Amino acid sequence: MMPPLGNVSLFGAFQLCLSEGLLSFFTPCVLPLIPVYLSFLSGLSFDQLMQTTSAATRLKKVFGNTLLFVFGFSAVFVTLGLVATGLGAFFNKYRGPIGFGAALIILILALHFMGAFQIRFLNYEKRFDVGAQKKMGPLSSFLFGLAFAFGWTPCIGPILASVLLIAANQPGYGGFLLATYAAGLAIPFLLTALFFNTFMGLFNRIKRHMVTVELIIGALLVVAAAYLMFNPLPVPLWKPLLGTTAAMAVVIVLKLAAKVPVRWPALIVALGLLASGGFVLAQETGGGADITQFGWTDATGRPADLSKYDGKVLLVQFFASWCEPCKDEIPKLAKIWREHPHEGFVILGVNVDADRMDGVQFVHGMNIPYPVVYGKSSNLPALGLREAFPNNVVIDAHNRGRLLANYTGWPGEDEVLSKLKSSVR
Repeated sequence: MMPPLGNVSLFGAFQLCLSEGLLSFFTPCVLPLIPVYLSFLSGLSFDQLMQTTSAATRLKKVFGNTLLFVFGFSAVFVTLGLVATGLGAFFNKYRGPIGFGAALIILILALHFMGAFQIRFLNYEKRFDVGAQKKMGPLSSFLFGLAFAFGWTPCIGPILASVLLIAANQPGYGGFLLATYAAGLAIPFLLTALFFNTFMGLFNRIKRHMVTVELIIGALLVVAAAYLMFNPLPVPLWKPLLGTTAAMAVVIVLKLAAKVPVRWPALIVALGLLASGGFVLAQETGGGADITQFGWTDATGRPADLSKYDGKVLLVQFFASWCEPCKDEIPKLAKIWREHPHEGFVILGVNVDADRMDGVQFVHGMNIPYPVVYGKSSNLPALGLREAFPNNVVIDAHNRGRLLANYTGWPGEDEVLSKLKSSVR
């Protein structure tokens, strides 16, 4: 079953992946070849496809094989997503620097896509030779889908790279995010197979505006770069995403309406994004506040005594009663707490409900075995963390202002235990 969605960051990841899947269909290395792919899959010539009006014929000769073709490339993408999930634990260890570096790579690829500058090796294309017409069966259609995904032309590479980096940034969701990307690409494929004549007229009009399509794809990649850069950082994510989207809209308008070359406006946006991300990252690296200064309370409202945990590594879990992923994560932390007592670390829950009594009732209802105190969501930015829930931070045993790790998605029991045990001195 798919893990529950619970924060803006994750919703944004799914929206970006779906949008990038849809736009991948309209790239210069996919859209012009759609008639060729469908002709090859159906065993019909282009003229025969145009003349086929029978719904039964379309379903049998075009849609069925196209559906298996879609399953083929979707299988490859979901597998890549699962691999990205496997890298998520490593990503979580160095979220800020890796997010910044990934954003830099995607920005370079985006600017190439928009024509701000050219990277020669990315202009090389490797296409399928589908000139020889032969009858395609279910298995051959599926295998053709696998080959399509593995042998994709390089101009899709930047889009797929950004999706994979987003997936690595959301541990546990990689397969789902890549499935969403595959769905975005599959939907227009399947609609075209069903309504070939209608969509061919639309595609012919779109092909006359490929420069605009490439600008929009490049702009979306810049927004994806902003997501990768700011998602791990202690800022409200919607602000940089909204600002970046608005800036890229201005760049597109300058290009299309005012005929201003895209090079310098796009570079200015990219440099501004890097500068602001670097500034926030530098602030975060400087360290956060000491948790003993937050004035956390116990269930009765009295000041919580944190001195009992002196000399022990803390895994502090920030959660709220309205957070669905928190309900999924709490039993996993409870299992660690029960199975690893007296090993030099403590799991400490911090409920951030606005009404403390709501939090108290939630803690009792969830039967949380590890100690819980009550604080505020504003504690997270004070620690140099983004307000996302659940949010787990490993804190040094001897310096309560020193953060050793931060997880805003469940990285797995092995990763959490490994970090806690390695932090015990």
